[in-house]
Amino acid sequence: MSSLLLRLSSKTSLRKLSLRCRHSTLRMFSSSSTTTNPYLMYSLIHYGSCLDDIDVTSTIHYFDPVKEDEIIVRDKAFPMELRNTSLVGMSHGWGVFNVETGDGRHKAVYVSDYCNPCGSKSNPKIIPLHPMYPMGKPNITQLRLITNAAMTCSPDQSKDFVVAANCLGLEIHFFRPCGKTDNYSGLGFKTESHFFDQSKVMYSKRDKKFYTPSVGGHLLGFWDSCFEDLTASKIHELRFCNLPEVTQSEWELLDSCSPPTVHLVESPSGQRFLVKWYAQNYKPGERMTFLCRGTKHFMVFREEEDMNMCYTEDIGDLCIFLGRSEPFCVKASSFPGLNPNSIYFAGDGFGVYDIATRKPRSFRPKSPSAFSTTPLFPYWIPPMPL
Repeated sequence: MSSLLLRLSSKTSLRKLSLRCRHSTLRMFSSSSTTTNPYLMYSLIHYGSCLDDIDVTSTIHYFDPVKEDEIIVRDKAFPMELRNTSLVGMSHGWGVFNVETGDGRHKAVYVSDYCNPCGSKSNPKIIPLHPMYPMGKPNITQLRLITNAAMTCSPDQSKDFVVAANCLGLEIHFFRPCGKTDNYSGLGFKTESHFFDQSKVMYSKRDKKFYTPSVGGHLLGFWDSCFEDLTASKIHELRFCNLPEVTQSEWELLDSCSPPTVHLVESPSGQRFLVKWYAQNYKPGERMTFLCRGTKHFMVFREEEDMNMCYTEDIGDLCIFLGRSEPFCVKASSFPGLNPNSIYFAGDGFGVYDIATRKPRSFRPKSPSAFSTTPLFPYWIPPMPL
């Protein structure tokens, strides 16, 4: 069976797009009349004799969790500016790319809609950010890796956006392309505790702050996106309540997992949840597939008054999307086919977790050819306007 092919030529034609599969035409690009479905970008393949050629193109593989099927965007131009970069994060459908020098050190950061299925196929948008030298001075972060990133908004919404780049170690850097002064081009802060090593950063639209939970989730660091206070991050100690009863077999399962990764996510209404993701590590040389694999369990805590975190098994009509991109929530009722009260995960396995029953399941793609390539990029893309 031939692969599904999604042809993207312009925003105007997106409303008329169809997915073509052999002899039938399925008008199933979106469950909403105004946005795309959420997508998972999991594979990217380049075509050309060498990366120095002008006419290098890409084929990008996406997964639509609403239809549980594959979407392929072919013949997408691979910009020269991104040839020697690494995709290190994604937020609002925009990829964050790290530019490296010959000795492997950080040199600069770009944001681009190159990975966005709604972006231009022939001329993706690329916005260069300033080198990682906060306030004109070299910093130890240039020796470290960016692990994840978050943005205040899409550059399509505002040119005065802020990018937060979380780095391996104890540092987080912020970039504002349209800052008021040169000092705002690259602000660097060092967290005060080793508990924030390899933590995940997110942006709260409700509070206009960046947050990053500590390893284990007991502390929460945050920064004002206006950067009026240029001191180190503020840290809040979280209190947990209504903890679940855990059986002996569940304790044994959790004990077999690595320390959980902790994610803070905000719903469209501003309600926040702290999610602990428990997974077992892959064995060396083990091939990643679209199965649950290492993921065993999630714990979800709803933020109550004074940042108290209350365990819950009911987030209502919401779905949470977790991967290497900035986490986000959508209403399941807005995208018929999504399972409410669920977590869609990509990274330590690929699937959907029912919060009420505490059970994960693997995705069930309809196309036999789907996921024939090894998943490489577990990046979720939120619904994008048509």
